[in-house]
Amino acid sequence: MISFLQYDVEEGELLFSDDFEGDKLNDSWYATGGEWNVKNGVLIGESRTNWGDHLYTHKQYPGDIILDFYGTMIPPCENDLNYVFRTDGLYKEKGEDFTAYIGGLNGWWVNQSGLEKYPKCSPKALSGYKFESGREYHIQSGIVENSCFLVVDDKLLVVFEDNDPIIDPDCMRVGLGVYCSKIAFRKFRLYRANVHNVFREYTPEF
Repeated sequence: MISFLQYDVEEGELLFSDDFEGDKLNDSWYATGGEWNVKNGVLIGESRTNWGDHLYTHKQYPGDIILDFYGTMIPPCENDLNYVFRTDGLYKEKGEDFTAYIGGLNGWWVNQSGLEKYPKCSPKALSGYKFESGREYHIQSGIVENSCFLVVDDKLLVVFEDNDPIIDPDCMRVGLGVYCSKIAFRKFRLYRANVHNVFREYTPEF
């Protein structure tokens, strides 16, 4: 359960999953850069450039969604464990002008973690907490109504509200990313978000 101020969110219908079995990516994905290799249930993404190299789903997934996966920065790499949602998948063609919500751990060149909206890099929400290289993290992130969130190991790291959320029907892909980094990904799941509106109040205990 992921709790925000006005509602609780939990995983609903499973929309897509990939356990990265076999020795190559299945046809659900396409890459626009970087090196992507599958072995023993692990997807390894690698890029040596200061450029966002992504792996996108061909299929689009509109509505309230939650990405759920495990990721590890492979030592000595200690930066940019990245992913995207509500994206047009056109970073290679458009560069910084592509459309997406981008999330990540130890990014933004100064070991910040969080979310931002492209192409204007606003709104954004970042935390200065530095995550460890070589340690696997459970990441849950997505969008509910106009709220974007990032949960790491069952703890809400950041959340922001976007008053002009991405709604273009051609910008509904999800994906994984690297940026001058080498990352291991496991057990990718995409869920429809179940949203429960709640009333919250404090009970004085003093």
